[in-house]
Amino acid sequence: MTRARLVRLLLEVSPMEIRSYVVGVDGSVPARAAIRWAVAGARERGVGVTLVHVADDEWGAVGSVLIDEVDEDAQARLADEVAYARSLGDEVAIHGELRRGSPMAELASFSDETTMVVVGTHKTGFHYGRAFGSRSLQLANLAVGPVAIIPEAASRMRRGVIVGVDDTPAGAAAVDLAADLACEHHCELMTVRSSQSHPPLDVDSDDERRDWQLRRDDEARGSLATAVARARARQPGIVIRSRVVRRPAGAALNELARSAELLVIGDSRRARAQLGSLGAVAYDVLLNLSSPTIVVHAPVVQPESGIDRTTTEGESHVIG
Repeated sequence: MTRARLVRLLLEVSPMEIRSYVVGVDGSVPARAAIRWAVAGARERGVGVTLVHVADDEWGAVGSVLIDEVDEDAQARLADEVAYARSLGDEVAIHGELRRGSPMAELASFSDETTMVVVGTHKTGFHYGRAFGSRSLQLANLAVGPVAIIPEAASRMRRGVIVGVDDTPAGAAAVDLAADLACEHHCELMTVRSSQSHPPLDVDSDDERRDWQLRRDDEARGSLATAVARARARQPGIVIRSRVVRRPAGAALNELARSAELLVIGDSRRARAQLGSLGAVAYDVLLNLSSPTIVVHAPVVQPESGIDRTTTEGESHVIG
């Protein structure tokens, strides 16, 4: 992708606006953490929250009496979660909805560009190679709008919003949302871009490799400068830092986000949205979650323009 095309992309994608929150609840500690997070966000935005409990449709293979018992238990559990959410304050409208089916598929059915779907998780930390967190991955694959995965651990000591910058419409939408969240949370925004890539086969000597890496670093700085300009135009009052990393993007983002309030990433590095397929970075981040994380999908409408725009270079630096 050319620099001019990236500038157009980052400046022209339609802004994101969250108008409602949907939370998957099951009576667990992580689900309660997701409720608290969603209610706080809804209060900031002046929107409502819907709590959804899904009775797994695997129960359909058993007798009707047992199905009725399961439904009664599900209704009681949902009522408890609604009561808990309402106890957090009366400023937010809270609704409950009971569904039967595949839990992540049912939650994804609520997803659209203006709805934040939220789930909790008890799985955090660096465990590369271990295939856990499959449900959050499944939800992020199926959803068309933003998905928030919230760890059960308390996050009062966390500060700042981090956003991964890439060259896709989803990445541009992630910058929008991250800027809004940094403004709402009155905290700093850090934009992060990885310059790591395999050098071409014809780059043999150490000097050639070093020159090639420096060019990659410069390209990453240019991408960050464009993302910073977009974020500043959207939220002029926030403090923004940028950072180039020479490590794999997923690992670097999770490490940097260990003390952050939120990590925001686009769903894919592909040029166009592709339902049911996360990019490698998003997959890596979710598999090894270290903080509250939002996955942003590309907007449905992606206006094109032949107008080229320029931007000024922002401040950034390289870490090893």
